[in-house]
Amino acid sequence: MNTGNKNLRILIVEDEPLIGMEIESTVEQLGYEVIGPVAELADAIVLATDCTIGGAILDINIRGGKSYPVVEMLLNRDVPVLILTGYGAQTLPETLQEQMRLPKPFTSDRLEEEINKLCARVSRLGQLRNVTLTDGAYTEFPSG
Repeated sequence: MNTGNKNLRILIVEDEPLIGMEIESTVEQLGYEVIGPVAELADAIVLATDCTIGGAILDINIRGGKSYPVVEMLLNRDVPVLILTGYGAQTLPETLQEQMRLPKPFTSDRLEEEINKLCARVSRLGQLRNVTLTDGAYTEFPSG
């Protein structure tokens, strides 16, 4: 088990219960806090709007539609995302084609590897912004 940053909160959006539980378990085993998993687009929008989120793992096809609006909301807030999909990158909107993507089906090892990459990206973004992660949110501190 990794000793991840317990303050880092990862949103999970996945409508397949077994896959959602596997992702949740892996995120927790790596030492991160889970928000979700949620299966409905409306619920995902509420969490993406109201919660402090460090990173997100999102299936594209979920109950209620595609998670594109949630992905876009998070990216507009500079929240790194990992997109889960059984389709190729070319099927995604152009604005999402360069985002981190984990093709379905995936192995547990590959899932863990991609979650670690996502969380490392969250940490790098915080360092680039000259901020620190506190209670799952970035807090700016003076440079100097």
